[in-house]
Amino acid sequence: MRRLLPLAAALSTLALASSAVAAPKHKIAFRLDYHAPDASTGCPDAEELALMMAGEFGYLVVRNDVSAVLRVDVRRVGRDFEAELSAPDPSGNGREWHYRTDKQGTCRELAYDVASVVRIAFGPRAWGSETPPPVLAAPPEIEVGRPEIRPLPVRMPQFLATLAPGSQAPTAGTTSEGTPFQVTAALGPVVSPLGLPSVAVGGQGMVEVRWPRFALAADMRGVATPASGIGPRDVPARTSFWSGTILPCARASIVDICGAAAIGRMTFHLEQPGSLSLSDGLLVGFGARLAARWSFAERYSLLFFGEGIADVRSVVFETVNPDTDQTREEWRAPPVRLSLGALFSIALSE
Repeated sequence: MRRLLPLAAALSTLALASSAVAAPKHKIAFRLDYHAPDASTGCPDAEELALMMAGEFGYLVVRNDVSAVLRVDVRRVGRDFEAELSAPDPSGNGREWHYRTDKQGTCRELAYDVASVVRIAFGPRAWGSETPPPVLAAPPEIEVGRPEIRPLPVRMPQFLATLAPGSQAPTAGTTSEGTPFQVTAALGPVVSPLGLPSVAVGGQGMVEVRWPRFALAADMRGVATPASGIGPRDVPARTSFWSGTILPCARASIVDICGAAAIGRMTFHLEQPGSLSLSDGLLVGFGARLAARWSFAERYSLLFFGEGIADVRSVVFETVNPDTDQTREEWRAPPVRLSLGALFSIALSE
């Protein structure tokens, strides 16, 4: 069942590519010599890896009727996986091309990287000319036409007419899902050293959808200041802050670089009710997050991040003197809120 999603996505990609008007004029092909640890490690088999590459190129690039060979040797490095690749050089100089991938926490993520690397290294931009080198060029496709059927003077029965060339019923439409994705959920602690009246601690939960090159996440966070005291006069009050954030991310090896759009509300809890004059705690802000992911098992990983959010407007905390009815600004939120955190992440699907 774990293979159904990537197989279906790759097959639908192939179906779209075969029907596209702007199909590639020149193609390459090679045999696949694939070595990987046993299936219990989560590594895809050779057929599934070939379909991943077909999804990258838009056509079947792995064939058995060619002489060029792409060798992929996957091995464990501690708890991670890496691969050694070799094939005829795409520039056609007669030498051998070699490449070692970055380490990945799961063998399936490594397979996605292998397919992307092969597409970049052997795509049209790597040839240096309009046609691929002869050693990589795919054999010409021979189209076998159907025998011509001459019209008969009598009318063909309806049930036979459906079998005539060009009259087949349309096939079901294919979906344009693109590459397979992974859904993860995460929980963990968070610290806000800047943005509230004092250091705040709390927790957050996050749901994320991850593709090979990008990701989209949404998180909900709640923090509070353990210490009482706001502003230079240490007004006896504590602060809590709840927020939700949308994070579109670009993936680069083990690092995610994300934009952030956040909305939240800051609440002040006074020990002496009635002395608060102004506390408009609604915040909207935009910023960025930098996160590093360490995959220590096939489905489990740790995520460490730092985040900065610039708020569109500042929160102001004012009090009123009950004797004179005069207001006083006790604290104004800084323009940027900083947060640091760690999350324990589990893959819900692949």
